Amino acid sequence: MKKWIWVLAVGSFFFGPFFSAAWGAEPVKIGVGLPLTGPLAFLGTEFLKGSQLAAEEVNKTGGILGGRKIELVVRDHKGIPAEAVTLAKRLIAEDKVSVIDIDLPSSANIAVQVVSKEMKVVQLTGFGFAPDVSDKGHPYHFRVCTRAESLTRVLGEYLAALPNNKKIAMVAPNDDYGRGDLVSMIAVFKKIGKPEVVYEAYYERNQTDFNTILLKMKSLNPDCYYVNVRWPASAIVLQQMEDLAMLKGKYLSSSVNFFNKDLAKRVGPLMEGAVMTVSWAPVFKDEESQKLVKAYRAKYGDDPNDSVSLGWSPIMVAAMGIHKAGTDKDQEKIRLAIKGLKWNSPQGPINFDDKGDSGVPAYVLQFKNGEYHLIK
Repeated sequence: MKKWIWVLAVGSFFFGPFFSAAWGAEPVKIGVGLPLTGPLAFLGTEFLKGSQLAAEEVNKTGGILGGRKIELVVRDHKGIPAEAVTLAKRLIAEDKVSVIDIDLPSSANIAVQVVSKEMKVVQLTGFGFAPDVSDKGHPYHFRVCTRAESLTRVLGEYLAALPNNKKIAMVAPNDDYGRGDLVSMIAVFKKIGKPEVVYEAYYERNQTDFNTILLKMKSLNPDCYYVNVRWPASAIVLQQMEDLAMLKGKYLSSSVNFFNKDLAKRVGPLMEGAVMTVSWAPVFKDEESQKLVKAYRAKYGDDPNDSVSLGWSPIMVAAMGIHKAGTDKDQEKIRLAIKGLKWNSPQGPINFDDKGDSGVPAYVLQFKNGEYHLIK
């Protein structure tokens, strides 16, 4: 990444007239479909910030294909798969984008793959962890993020190794993501042989009263709670757990849903010691992570979250792939260029396999003394 940006920057000194002409040329369009309204908008808007920052970073360091700018064509699918399909067709047929990135939830991404496969258009996934996202034999699709199995495995192994953690009670959203999360986590526990899952429950999207679920969980006296509840309900469930005296002397764990600065501000003390699995965090010290942190702080005056990083990486991959291909029109060349891409992304080294999976790992954070710390 640094190499090709550096080459473009140096080239501008030697080929100034060429760059001046190219900079006024038609931009390279990348289509982005996200839930910018609806229940998942809080994730979609953060993801979009990362996408926009990546495009700005590429543009300010010379652009691609001889100085052409990246332009994001952004559409809202509200998190509805059918609308994502319609949106994808519009991005490809009307907006003439070179690559599409349709994200959140995984079901929307999966639905769109029928379109991109039939039309032979490169599709990227930045925020789709479900196994089916890359297990369908789609040569034009590439998953930039990690897989659900990696997220659950790294946390499951950590939880299984905790002292005296023999029993666990679990709750997750009643949707494909939540059910898949618990199935994967339970499979990890069964393979290791502990802890025993004594309770699994699912909550509805708009649910705010968790007392029935929590009372059942408490009655089973587990050693650990796995609470995969989305923001802002995550703050509510933690407060209800505190009211029921469930947190003292118990291990507390979650998915990335506990990695949230707003949650930490509201109920941080209730999360003390909690562990969670993530694909990225601003505490990462590698060069690409810190480039993202620096860009985000400069624009927003704060640290980026996991969702921002997941929006950043697909745009960088698209830009590098198109530049390496030498064209924004030939989909086969773009596909092959991305397939062979090697890049140390914020999430880890990208090396796409035959299924289009990037191979980036997952990590475990712990919330301690009011801050998030990388522990695995």
